[in-house]
Amino acid sequence: MLHVNSTGRYNFFLIEDNPAEVRLIQEAIKEAGLEDVVDLDFAYDGEEACETLDTVKLINKSIDLVLLDLNMPKVTGKEVLEKIKTDPELENIPVIVVTNSDYKKDMIECYRLGANGYMQKPADFKKLVDFFVSVKKSIEVRNKLSIYYIEKEYYADYGMAV
Repeated sequence: MLHVNSTGRYNFFLIEDNPAEVRLIQEAIKEAGLEDVVDLDFAYDGEEACETLDTVKLINKSIDLVLLDLNMPKVTGKEVLEKIKTDPELENIPVIVVTNSDYKKDMIECYRLGANGYMQKPADFKKLVDFFVSVKKSIEVRNKLSIYYIEKEYYADYGMAV
């Protein structure tokens, strides 16, 4: 049985400028069996993401996980990451950077800015589903989202380092 947090739902915030990628992630969440416990909000650019984050603070809504693309129009993913990690009301939200960039410099910079995880966008749908299966296992085993557990499960399966 899948355990949920005290609100009964997990709120994920996807910041991704490609509508096709948003749709793939929605389908992967469904395929992984998370659709009944995950609410997915999304922003299509960094500026919209920053506005949403400001609104989240005003209405006191929780975000349990941010999935952040780096290459965004208007405001970059790194700028959004910096906004999250330097704001006392947002800094504890786990952020996993999900990007096409394989530049080690980007990864190092994201960790320096406070990212909790960094992964290249999976080349195939199955790997994306497997990532969300790792999220589901984290909830089942740890009774919460655990970035450590997600990394252990997913990255170990694919030989990736975080």
